[in-house]
Amino acid sequence: MTFDIAEYHQFVELLYKRPEWRAELRQLLLSEDILTLPQVVRELAEAQKRTEQRVEELAQAQHGLGIAVGALQRIIGASVEDEAAGVTEVVLRRKGYRVLQPGFSLPLDGEIDVVLPLEDPSGRRVWAVVEAKARLTGRDVHAWSQRMQEPTWHQRLAEKGCPGPYLIYAYGIRIDLSAHETAQKEGIGLIKGDGEILSPKSLIESLVS
Repeated sequence: MTFDIAEYHQFVELLYKRPEWRAELRQLLLSEDILTLPQVVRELAEAQKRTEQRVEELAQAQHGLGIAVGALQRIIGASVEDEAAGVTEVVLRRKGYRVLQPGFSLPLDGEIDVVLPLEDPSGRRVWAVVEAKARLTGRDVHAWSQRMQEPTWHQRLAEKGCPGPYLIYAYGIRIDLSAHETAQKEGIGLIKGDGEILSPKSLIESLVS
């Protein structure tokens, strides 16, 4: 049996008039996979939308966490610096120095955590400078020692009213063995919460002529 053009057009017209016939014809002509494809596409689109929403929520949560962590780090850093200043004052008073004013931090393109103006037993004015870390490593001590040997750094200190000479200390709540070894090797004083571990080998004279 064959269709001519007129019969074909009549058949198509009937299909438009009878939607249940169209559904039945689709079932006959198309595989199950193809028939379910529109639903699969809709489900994928919904899943993608949910994924994008979760990614956005995660990004917002991560941003909030970053802000909280940054604030916590600033609080901890300030607490460590305050503790370092207090302990250093006690240590140096016991060694016969007169503290001329409370310790303060000094931003110099890389902050000095504690600067403490002093007068030694002979009446000479000196400056204790302290690098403070919650955990002090050998790398920290070495970097601090190198910084305090740079003439440009001494120049910046002098410009801020701290002309030297300097007592150089590193302070740590937790001090690695490597920090102790490096401080001993480089002549840096070492302080913990319970007092001085190492004394500086000597005063560092200003390198500013």
